[in-house]
Amino acid sequence: MSAAPAAKTTRVLLIDDSPIIRLGLRSALEDYPDIEIVGEAGTAADGVAAVTKLKPDVALLDVHLPDKSGLQACRELLKARPQTQVLILSSSESERHVQDALTAGARGYLLKDNDGATLAAALRTVAAGNSVLDPALAGQVMNLVKNRGTPSAVEKLSLLSPQERRVVALLAAGLTNKEIGDQLGLTEKTVKNYLATIFSKLNIARRTQAATLYTEATSKNLTT
Repeated sequence: MSAAPAAKTTRVLLIDDSPIIRLGLRSALEDYPDIEIVGEAGTAADGVAAVTKLKPDVALLDVHLPDKSGLQACRELLKARPQTQVLILSSSESERHVQDALTAGARGYLLKDNDGATLAAALRTVAAGNSVLDPALAGQVMNLVKNRGTPSAVEKLSLLSPQERRVVALLAAGLTNKEIGDQLGLTEKTVKNYLATIFSKLNIARRTQAATLYTEATSKNLTT
């Protein structure tokens, strides 16, 4: 009688600014031989570099990092290596954080007070390309979706950095890429890169869509 095939190993990268948290995660997962911690990072920049080098199946990512938000890090991780799935592990129960994390491309959101068995199961699920949401947050998120519906122009623009909003403002004023660059002290190529990032964050494809969003938001005096 042939032996059962070995369980597939899930390779995990830990990204959290606290060495104590990372040590705790290692300890919580050490009893699960199919979960392999392949590396650690304490910043978003180090996390992106580690994802590119180590090629993990899952990046276990905190919402709060010292150099930028975990949500920005999530986008950069997925851009650097789309094959790596992202699971947010946070102490925050904010509905907005959950929604923003899923919008940024995370496969799941789990609270830090879960035990090792729950975390290991979530990592396996996310590695397989499926989604995970902490049961304690499911009702809140459903209420958020029901009550808020489609994000407003203001909410969409809030995803942009201050510099990206300046680029959109000048675009909405009818300036060309070169003129925008002259205004902000940027090269035309840099402006094009900004626009590519902006279009990706806003899930749009045309300059006119960006201009319309900006005009709608400014009409309510809520862009800043």
